[in-house]
Amino acid sequence: MVKCVLLVAGMLIAGGVAAAEIPLKNAGFEQAIVGTRIPGWSRTQHAGVGAYVVSTDPIDPAHGEHSISMRRTTEQAYGLIMQRVESKELAGKPVAFTAKLKTADVGKRGWVMVMTFRDHENILDQVRAAPMTGDTPWKEVELKSIAPARTNMVEVGFLLLDGGTGWADHVRLRTLDDDGKDGGEGKSAAPPAAKAKSARATPATAGGSTHRGQAGGP
Repeated sequence: MVKCVLLVAGMLIAGGVAAAEIPLKNAGFEQAIVGTRIPGWSRTQHAGVGAYVVSTDPIDPAHGEHSISMRRTTEQAYGLIMQRVESKELAGKPVAFTAKLKTADVGKRGWVMVMTFRDHENILDQVRAAPMTGDTPWKEVELKSIAPARTNMVEVGFLLLDGGTGWADHVRLRTLDDDGKDGGEGKSAAPPAAKAKSARATPATAGGSTHRGQAGGP
């Protein structure tokens, strides 16, 4: 899997938490896919037969001219579109990950937005949105969490855990200030601190608006 890395420096102010937008590469999916390479993003799936078609879609984007879609073509455990952002300054800061999502004919395990905090290759914590299932029009989804101590990178992305097609568009990543407000579009309250974990995460089937990943998977 090709790793897409953004170095974030000078984004956060020492001595307090200041709201700041963290730039993502190709956040609106306007750059064309070249072969199987998504500019700024990586894609992977569970081991075995190739089971996912990923493409930029000019029809009915949520924002701009294109969105990205992932469609499962045969039985498989999961497919993932992901971007990794490196920053030693995230540890202990409240972080918000926002995107527009929609689905078509997605099974009950869903199309799931996911944010993973790492210390190098070790997973410290992972939060997931509730699975989006069935036929759902564009909806803004947000995940918020405190980056655990020792965080030096965060991965943001989208898991397709069942059949059907999921779309994503207009992706944002940002820190929140001491009052739980962001530095750009929208306002949100800071979540309670998340406990650091050293488990690896696996695609989950549980519902709920936000939940932690379980041990044993991608």
